[in-house]
Amino acid sequence: MFLCDQQIMQWQTDGYLLLKHSIPHALIEAVRQQFAHMVDNIIRELQVEGLIQQDGSDLPFEERLHTVAGNYANRFGRSWRQQVLGQPIYDLYRTPALVSAINQITGTDVIGHPVFNARPKLPGQQLTVVPWHQDSGYFGSESEQALIPTVWIPLVPVDPTNGCLQLVIGSHRRGLLTHHTEAQEGQFLEVMDRFIDKSKVVTCPMEIGDALLFHNLTLHRSTAHTNNKTIRWAIDIRYLRDGDDGGSVYWNDPKFKWVISSQTQPITSFEEWLSKW
Repeated sequence: MFLCDQQIMQWQTDGYLLLKHSIPHALIEAVRQQFAHMVDNIIRELQVEGLIQQDGSDLPFEERLHTVAGNYANRFGRSWRQQVLGQPIYDLYRTPALVSAINQITGTDVIGHPVFNARPKLPGQQLTVVPWHQDSGYFGSESEQALIPTVWIPLVPVDPTNGCLQLVIGSHRRGLLTHHTEAQEGQFLEVMDRFIDKSKVVTCPMEIGDALLFHNLTLHRSTAHTNNKTIRWAIDIRYLRDGDDGGSVYWNDPKFKWVISSQTQPITSFEEWLSKW
């Protein structure tokens, strides 16, 4: 997937791009299976503690965690990282369409950023309602001049009723704004609503296989999940312009660089990447 001039202009002006049909469905399914293994572990743990009886093995992926675990799911956190590490996550970063797009917008070798989040957003769950923020709010002021593109990928269809993303067009050009810790259950960082230009808000419904690419300074949030009993499963991954400061990172080795695509640097193997966690 090579970005056209219009897409490059939209990235520079609006701070985001919606890449339709960019992720192969086979890879989406592999990531879903990785998440499903985590659900297996959660349900087994709750059964051992005597908190639930049924395992819901006959239920679809979209429903099982919510139907079986219910409110007990909250104790396992608002996002997962180490719990779902594996080949599918590594392969997702290497998706050809994403690698090509990232190469074009960074103008450098394609470097993986260590922060990704596997997110089960359950119906009616306050824990996973994410307020307005910029990703650089989490990475610190040293990342303000860096380019750390986020790619948000749904594993189920998303729309305004089940927690799709909203963005503020052009907000990446405002620089890093002041963030506060919200008073809600999730304890996310937030930018106060009074700083949001509501006329610039865009809502992004997406299908399986789509990817939403946005700047680390683009204001965004996820809406509340008010739809039936199915879970809004998604994963967000990040890249880094080679040579930039990635801010707060999670590698054990601060000198480690995850090289995904390069003409001059050795490509980081799956085994080497996994060892850094």
